[in-house]
Amino acid sequence: MSEATKAVFLSYAREDTDAARRIADALRSQGVEVWFDQSELRGGDAWDAKIRKQIKECALFLPVISARTQLRSEGYFRLEWKLAVERTHLMAEGTAFLAPVVVDETSDSSALVPAEFKRVQWIRLPGALPTPEFVTQVKRLLGAPPVSAAGPESTAGTGSAPARRSNSRGLIVLAVVGLVLLTASLSWKHAVRSDSAAPSGPPVVVLMDTSAHDRVYDPATLQSGGTNADDITDVLHDLPVRIVKETTSWLWRREAEVVNEHPALVVMHRSCFYTFPDSDSRIADLYPHADDKLVAFIGYLATVNPRVKFIVYSRHSWEKDVDAEKWKEGATNRFPALAGRLETWRVPLDRATFRHPLTGQELRNSVERALAMHVTASP
Repeated sequence: MSEATKAVFLSYAREDTDAARRIADALRSQGVEVWFDQSELRGGDAWDAKIRKQIKECALFLPVISARTQLRSEGYFRLEWKLAVERTHLMAEGTAFLAPVVVDETSDSSALVPAEFKRVQWIRLPGALPTPEFVTQVKRLLGAPPVSAAGPESTAGTGSAPARRSNSRGLIVLAVVGLVLLTASLSWKHAVRSDSAAPSGPPVVVLMDTSAHDRVYDPATLQSGGTNADDITDVLHDLPVRIVKETTSWLWRREAEVVNEHPALVVMHRSCFYTFPDSDSRIADLYPHADDKLVAFIGYLATVNPRVKFIVYSRHSWEKDVDAEKWKEGATNRFPALAGRLETWRVPLDRATFRHPLTGQELRNSVERALAMHVTASP
């Protein structure tokens, strides 16, 4: 493989697909080529040959390690790990190739991984939330110019107080860059806007939420590794719609994929992009940037898709209905295309879980109202 096409191979168990996707999105957003197979149907000679070829040619091998891989004594990802280890036998001592990424509290001493994994430095990303330091470290291992000189090199998810302050500045810069790029894309709205008839088939409902532990409402859902979107899927399971779930994070960059789904409705957690570690010193500065990203995204989508509607829900963002209305008014003033297509939904704090029958039914009612012109009544 040429120096100009160095790539990262991301190896993961299927249970960690969402975590792997967040890592891949973060690296790709900063110009790193990632080989990340998202196929639901793994297997077959051609697929196996492709994976073996990629492991043989990649510049860096990132195995995702978690409590879920601990539970899997067998799986194709374990073959990928062994193939990567075999390749190191041909490499000079000290060559940077294996870079294990731990997305939870799994201990390196007790992890069920090849011995070679334990001889190299591990990267810890609690909650699989990539940081600027993580991207910097991967680019350093690839030999590419780093995004920033700041940040620790030993662990990408933690650091000293000065490193954390640098991290905050880096995150704010990423926010501004993301908003600039999104705003720039609006200038192309006439080129991408679709005024044709709605796509055939059932209406698409996109559910957007993060798996960050403090954003998941239901304790049982959190324990099982799910998101609010999983509970909402259960609430809407018998509606004549096609549900698409988008697991989000601060570094989420899949706007084009959502646009291409031609959704009739997008149901979003207002905090779906706010996945920074909670801290009194950060929250005041960083939350507005995450909120700006959300408003910019729905404004963009409303501009290029004249049919889509939105439901934005939250537990704590709005203390009263008037606060939710004020937020909606601000978003609509910024993007007039949202007029009449945006609903804010305050989740009651005394039953703040979509598993609660009344909470689930109220959200379902909102979805049915939003889709009134799209949903075909059952005969």
